[in-house]
Amino acid sequence: MATAREMSMVNKDFLVEELGLKQQGNSAVFTNEDTFVLSPSVQRYEKGFDISDFTLAKYDPEKQQGFLIVRYMDTFLMAKLESFIDKMMPPELKITKKNTKPHWKFTVAENPAYHIVNTQNKELRYRLQEPSKKQILSFFNKM
Repeated sequence: MATAREMSMVNKDFLVEELGLKQQGNSAVFTNEDTFVLSPSVQRYEKGFDISDFTLAKYDPEKQQGFLIVRYMDTFLMAKLESFIDKMMPPELKITKKNTKPHWKFTVAENPAYHIVNTQNKELRYRLQEPSKKQILSFFNKM
């Protein structure tokens, strides 16, 4: 079984080498001068990931175009970050516990298209695009 570190590396090379993004520390944040990509790696059976306030604080929608690119197994799932935040991350669903940073938890669902589901309110669902690597490259080259 792969370690958490190995799982977080899946398809990271595509973001860095082919899209020309720079990873911020060991986080799921990848940027260049005018683009912010939040790219969690979802490789486990539970299909879950979280997004913290701390991570979102790095995003400046006034200066950057924001995208969510979930590295789901060997597939990329993509959405505009601003729209995702507006629909899926209401303050009242933020998880605040004593020993963790405030965050939201999500799972990936397939039925039949890919969706992200907020674990605090399973009625909150967000449909994702499933672009190929070639389509993502083309999109980023046009920006």
